Amino acid sequence: MLDILIVEDNKEIGTLLCDFLRRENYTVSVVDNGEKALELYEKYLTIVLNETERLTKLTNSLLTLNNLNMKGMVLEKTDFDMNEVIRNTAATFEGICQQKQIMISLILTGETMFVNADMSKIQQVLYNLMDNALKFSHNDSTITIETRSKNGKLFVSVKDEGIGIPKDSLKFIFDRFYKTDLSRGKDKKGTGLGLAIVKDIIQAHGENIDVVSTEGVGTEFIFTLSKPNPM
Repeated sequence: MLDILIVEDNKEIGTLLCDFLRRENYTVSVVDNGEKALELYEKYLTIVLNETERLTKLTNSLLTLNNLNMKGMVLEKTDFDMNEVIRNTAATFEGICQQKQIMISLILTGETMFVNADMSKIQQVLYNLMDNALKFSHNDSTITIETRSKNGKLFVSVKDEGIGIPKDSLKFIFDRFYKTDLSRGKDKKGTGLGLAIVKDIIQAHGENIDVVSTEGVGTEFIFTLSKPNPM
């Protein structure tokens, strides 16, 4: 299983590196030829920078996955306020939300809502899900984060009004490097690893994550967390 993962990772990195070098060489040739030098240089420099950013994200995601696998997902569980984590994480996306005119709606249970989990890893889960929602949301739409408490569990929902996921793709959505045909056009910098990391973290906590989606309507991810045991 590990050998297969390494082969897949190397293929993905190799593809990105070849694409990066091809475009970088073309950028240099454009400048050397002197034909529309400034205009074309800026165009292809942007492409190279975008590919560099994507390669960096891929490397960081692979390191995260490898660390999770190698260490057997060591969890540092504490009791913390999930509402505060949601508010703080949402605040980090204010800039991109303003650019795309996307509103984040928080529907939270109570002023505080404590859970027992590894806070830094749950922050990563929430960040990845919100980042995913923003990538595929239409301008002038809303992303809703909602919590509800039931039977000792907190259910956290991240819902967008974006392009949605084709029905046939739902069963693959948490696979490493998987991208739907719809997402390939919208997410040119994505690595296809964000949701795989989310699933690994949630499962390591012994919790569940589900996805509901309709093409052209939007997508909702729902995961569970355990509330602290009563004293």
